[in-house]
Amino acid sequence: MNSQKVATAAHYLTRAIILAGFAFFIVHLVRSGNLNLYIANRMQFIVKLSALGLYAVAAQQLYSAIRTGFEKADEHLACDCNHEMPATWGKSLLLYGWFAIPLVIGFTVPDGLLGSSMASAKGVQFTPQQIVKPYESSPSGAVPNDRNGQNEPIVAEEQPNEEGSALTNPIGSDETAEKSVKPSPSELSEAALDLMFPTDEFTEIYAAFGKRLVRQDVVNVTEKQFIETLTTIDLYRTAFIGKTIKLSGFVYREETMGRTQFGVSRFAINCCSADASPYGIMVTYGRADTLATDEWVTVTGKLGTTSYNGIEIIEIDVSKVVKIAPPDDPYVSPDLDFGLE
Repeated sequence: MNSQKVATAAHYLTRAIILAGFAFFIVHLVRSGNLNLYIANRMQFIVKLSALGLYAVAAQQLYSAIRTGFEKADEHLACDCNHEMPATWGKSLLLYGWFAIPLVIGFTVPDGLLGSSMASAKGVQFTPQQIVKPYESSPSGAVPNDRNGQNEPIVAEEQPNEEGSALTNPIGSDETAEKSVKPSPSELSEAALDLMFPTDEFTEIYAAFGKRLVRQDVVNVTEKQFIETLTTIDLYRTAFIGKTIKLSGFVYREETMGRTQFGVSRFAINCCSADASPYGIMVTYGRADTLATDEWVTVTGKLGTTSYNGIEIIEIDVSKVVKIAPPDDPYVSPDLDFGLE
């Protein structure tokens, strides 16, 4: 066998090994249950099918390598398409190294979750892009405070003091005033909800979703609609002030945060971990120093607002924290069925 045939066979064999290596890596991730650390759920079936394609092409390259060793001098495997092999060892190492290096890294580096270091590099957004202000189309001083859809202005309640003079009782200073302003979620009328969730052509589906959320005693942020829930709360933050919320994520910190502050964050992916974007919400917790960065927690508390880096953002005043193990599927994705229910 002359040197040219050896070189050609070596090229085919190298390609077969690399292609088979990628197929084996996909199978390894599937068997270890770690494919979801790299690929979004809705894309995993396509990735699994690609492993079969890689096996097939690797087998074809292996066949070409074997055939090259037995071909006669006047036979050529080339397809006359000018697909020339690299002429030197240096070019060969450069070409195949681009594929071999990530494959070696994939097999040797332990699989791990994206965490605070990547979130810091990408930047967690605690401020919404747009805020829809409830009540902006209602008459001056009118809010949806009754239970029959009638808008009545909020007025201060006068109560006599011990000397018989009237004292102004600020809204929210006693239980009666609190109930008159904030009826229970189940008692909110459709007219009241329309005032709380004004819409345009871009926010209609979020307003409809917000009306369902605000009727709940506890806003439970699920993995399926993690992004959509936080977006709705951002858009209609005034309607959710004081609501109880519950969500899970990893602990994220920045140097500018206070000692009792941290972010509860999740990475959202559309296709794979390469396009991951961190979503999160600021929380305040008196024992924040007992939680390690990147530790997974489930928090429950009241929604409110705070100022961060000179901008008003939503936050959770946490009343309960439960440490949890990272979920089997740590990343969230946009809900493609959102608004179609």
